[in-house]
Amino acid sequence: MAEEPGDERASQGAWRRWFPLAVFLLLLALAYLSGLYRYLSFATLREHLDSLQAMIAAHRFVAVVALVVFYAILAAFSFPAMSLVTIAAGMLFGLWTGFLAVVVGASIGATLLFLIVRTALGDSLRRKAGPWLARFESGFQADEFHYLLALRLIPVFPFWVVNIAPAILGMRLRNFVLATMLGIIPGTFVYVWVGVGAAETIRLGGTVDPSAMLREPQILGPLVALAILALLPVLVRRWRRVRRSDANGASGS
Repeated sequence: MAEEPGDERASQGAWRRWFPLAVFLLLLALAYLSGLYRYLSFATLREHLDSLQAMIAAHRFVAVVALVVFYAILAAFSFPAMSLVTIAAGMLFGLWTGFLAVVVGASIGATLLFLIVRTALGDSLRRKAGPWLARFESGFQADEFHYLLALRLIPVFPFWVVNIAPAILGMRLRNFVLATMLGIIPGTFVYVWVGVGAAETIRLGGTVDPSAMLREPQILGPLVALAILALLPVLVRRWRRVRRSDANGASGS
C-alpha cells in the first residue's frame, strides 16, 4: 500500500522535529568516548599542563576541533563548571585560539539547546514553565535582541534558563545566535585570559586559585557595566511607553 502524501509530510515533519535532539545525543556520545571529561579538574590540568600543551601543539587542528565540539556539548547541557572549562581552554590553547574556540563552541551549544526546545520539547516545556517564564516575557517582547544580550553579558540566570526561555517565547533564531555570540565575548575573553595567566603562574612555580581571581572587582566591574549598556535600549523603550501611556491618560481625563 502506497504511503499517502499526508503521511509522508508528517514523517518528514517528525524527522525535522527530532533531528536536533539526535545530533545533541550524538555529540554527547562523542564527548564521552573521547575521554576529555577526565581532564575537567584544575588539579589534573596543573599536574599535566606541560604534557597536555605538547600534545595539543603536535595535533593542533584536531585538538581545536575537539575543544569546540566538547565545549558545545557542555554548553548545551549547561555544565555547572563552565567557567573553569573556559579557564582551562586558555591554559591549554592560549589566548586567541582558546577564546575563538570557546565562543564558537558555546554559541553552537546554546543554539543546539535552543533548537531542541523549540522543536522537540517546546510544547511540553511551555506547559510546565510556570510563573518563572513571565519574568522574561515583557523583556523579550520589548526588545528580544538587547534583552538577551544583557542576560548573556551578566549571567544572573543559569545558562540553560537563558537558552530555554527565548525558545519558548518564540525568539527569532538569527537574533538568538547573534546576541549569544556578542554577549559571551567579554566574559569569555576575561576567563580565557585568566587561564593564560594561570598557566604562566604554574610554569613559574606559583599557586593559582582561578575562582578567586574571577571574583575580583576589576574583572566583574566591566562586565556589569557592559550588561547595563546592553539593557539601556530596553529600559528606554519601556520608559517611553510609560510616558505615552500617562500622556494619553491625562489627555483623556
